[in-house]
Parts: sequence; structure tokens; C-alpha cells
Amino acid sequence: MPLFRPKEYFRVATVGEAVSLLKRFGGAAAILAGGTDLLVAKPPHVEYIVDISRLPLNYIKKGARGVRIGALATLNDIAASPELREEPYDVIARSTWDMGTPLTKNFATIGGNICNAAPSADMPPSLIALDAEARIIGPRGKRRVLLEDFFVGPKKSVLKRGELLAEIFVPRAPANTKAVFLKKGRTSEDIAQVNVAVRLTVDDGLCKAARIVLGAVAPTPIRAKAAERMLEGKGLKEISQIMVDVARKAAEETKPISDVRAPAEYRRSVAEVLTKRALLNLMEKFGGA
Repeated sequence: MPLFRPKEYFRVATVGEAVSLLKRFGGAAAILAGGTDLLVAKPPHVEYIVDISRLPLNYIKKGARGVRIGALATLNDIAASPELREEPYDVIARSTWDMGTPLTKNFATIGGNICNAAPSADMPPSLIALDAEARIIGPRGKRRVLLEDFFVGPKKSVLKRGELLAEIFVPRAPANTKAVFLKKGRTSEDIAQVNVAVRLTVDDGLCKAARIVLGAVAPTPIRAKAAERMLEGKGLKEISQIMVDVARKAAEETKPISDVRAPAEYRRSVAEVLTKRALLNLMEKFGGA
């Protein structure tokens, strides 16, 4: 295996310094945060390392408008955060439970998990289900992008030259909103063969909003929008009766590939099973099963 020998290493003290270096070196630069992806992948094109680990981006703060999660918050920070214990924010913490070893979770960050843009990443489905947005800083200032629009393909995102993901913002959820995250891997700590996050908002016994977000079944995390529409406007009893059809529709919306982890048809089948199981779990949470 070739050695990973970048030309220069920079440990930055400010976001502005990081942005300046990323703009200067472009694709030849890579961000180092937790290092759990970069130091394993060792991309040969990387000549410059921009270490952002000392930036003040390791925080989880809940306010009246929602929850702000700094890009350097680690998976263990998220799993243990008191700000993420209440529904539906607990689904964010839940999505970290089976992401690698305890040691890995001490270093891996939410920013890295998102910016790596792996179709099988565990955090994006839960965040997308809660309508999260990415807050980005770059040479032209700040901008916001809905997380469901952040990913453009495997290992590709909307980040432009010189830009840095600084924060994830999860807006305050409507009352009586609950969410579930489920994952299927070859082992509990393995990369997902399929994962799913399902969120329902119920008011006066009717589903007012639904999100079904699937990972590892398309080039990017996807919302099963046709399946979501089947749920909206329905009562809990009716949802219990149609959940098999909803799960089937969600699976039909996937575009899986075959790889070393699983064949395409297996992924589609698992997507259906996990979606149905998530809906069952939600019915139990709402008391409608």
C-alpha cells in the first residue's frame, strides 16, 4: 500500500483561515477533523491537509428555533447529548449507536459523516427526516442548504471550492412528532446495507406530515415521496392497515446497486422490511397499533 505523504500540513485556528487554504489549494487539499475516513482512504491526490480539529465547532445547542450541531461534534457527543434525548431529536442520537467501534465514535464527527457523502452513511437519513439544513461557510460568506439537497452523488456534495460545513441546524419539530431509525448491516457495527428513518407528525389523530428517508439504496439518501403521500391525511388506524402497501411503495422508489455488501434486489427487499418495521414502531409510539 502506498504511503500517505501530503506535502504540507496546516492546523488552523479560525474558520477564515481554513476557508482561505481550501480556496487556495482546491481539490489538492483535504480537511482533517476526526480522521476516521481520511486516514483510512489515504487519497493519493491530496497534497495538503487542513486540520480543523481546534476550531470552535464542537457543540450541541438547543434553542427556541431548534437544535444546532457543530460540524466537529463527535458521534459519542451526539449519542450522549441531553439536548437530543427528547422526541423527535432522539432519532439523531439513535443513528450513531451502531456506527463503528466505541473508539471510532470518540473521533468521528457529524461533519465528516455528512461531507464524506457515502450513500450508506447512517446520520443523513435521520437528519433529512427532521428537515435539517447544512450551514456552510466559504469565500463568499455563509449559505444554507437543505440536507436532502446537499448530496449530489456518491462521495459528492454541493460544497464548492473553499467551502466548509460549519453546522447542522435541525428546526424545532411540530408538536406530537416522532421518528424512528433502523439499519441493516452484516454486523451491528458494519456499514449499512440499508438504513431508514421515518418521521410522522400527528395532529388530532391525523398524519399531518410524513418523511421516509432511505440510505444505501441510491446514489444519495432519498425521500420516498410517493410513500409519504400515502400516509399524509390518514388516521393512525388507517396507517396501520396500509403500512404494508406504504413500505412496498417506498421500496419501489429505491435505485439500489449490487456490490460486495449486498445485491440490489436484497437491498430493495430490506428497504421494504425496514420501512414497515419503522412504521410499526411509530404506531406503538403513538398508541395506534
